[in-house]
Amino acid sequence: MAVAEDTLAFLTRVNDWVDANVLNIITTLLIIGVILAIYRILGREIDRLRKNEVIDHNTAFLFKRISKWTMYIIFGVLIFNTLGIQIDFFLGLWVLAGGTIVGFASMSTIGNALAGVIIMVSKPFKIRDRLFFQDQYVVVEDIDLIYTRMRTLDNVVISVPNQMLLETVVSNQSVYDIIRRRIIVTIDYAEPPERVRDILLNAISKVEEVIDEPVPYVWITDFPNYAMEYTLFYYINDTQRSQMIDAKVRESVLTEFSENGIDMSTPNLIKSVK
Repeated sequence: MAVAEDTLAFLTRVNDWVDANVLNIITTLLIIGVILAIYRILGREIDRLRKNEVIDHNTAFLFKRISKWTMYIIFGVLIFNTLGIQIDFFLGLWVLAGGTIVGFASMSTIGNALAGVIIMVSKPFKIRDRLFFQDQYVVVEDIDLIYTRMRTLDNVVISVPNQMLLETVVSNQSVYDIIRRRIIVTIDYAEPPERVRDILLNAISKVEEVIDEPVPYVWITDFPNYAMEYTLFYYINDTQRSQMIDAKVRESVLTEFSENGIDMSTPNLIKSVK
């Protein structure tokens, strides 16, 4: 009997509350319906932009996720307001927790953004510059706030976080019109250095891309076993084709030594054990 009375009392309170808040309930349901309609229209529009390649897949996913969570938050606020529940404490707690999570998650993004601003202001390199980065040659395609896009010699575009660029030594081959290049060869000690030097300079003179000023030169740079190390220094003014020019120089050096009867290979040092 007591249970039936409690149930009846509860239903009565619910009925009284519905009668007193019927307008708020209808308004809330209408607003929820409108928001759902807007959410679906927005989703279709995002899909259309993605299919037309106006935005990429990741951007479309981000926009959908933001609109979805925004809709959930609005729904929560409406429902709590209709029920007459004070949400100031819960809202403050949610903002605090959300701000903390976003703060930690965005530290890297903020760092990259600041690095991007530094790169844009200080201009250590610019678009179309050729860099030597992470053991490969790249051409700068675009400098964004978060990433810098570069194209490798294999025609592959890589996106590098700007903060990484600030923490890495980057060689910019486009700062000056003329740069110095070098190749190293080892020749038997029996060959006179003057002859080796003449052969190297004659070989470099046959490569059209090597400029005459500054003048190429040869140094003896080391004394390894059974061979003398020579370094040929030369200058070019076409930094975009530096690797191709280096290849032509090597080919010319090999041809010149072969025509002069000099073997560029060196014997291995073998110690006999008695």
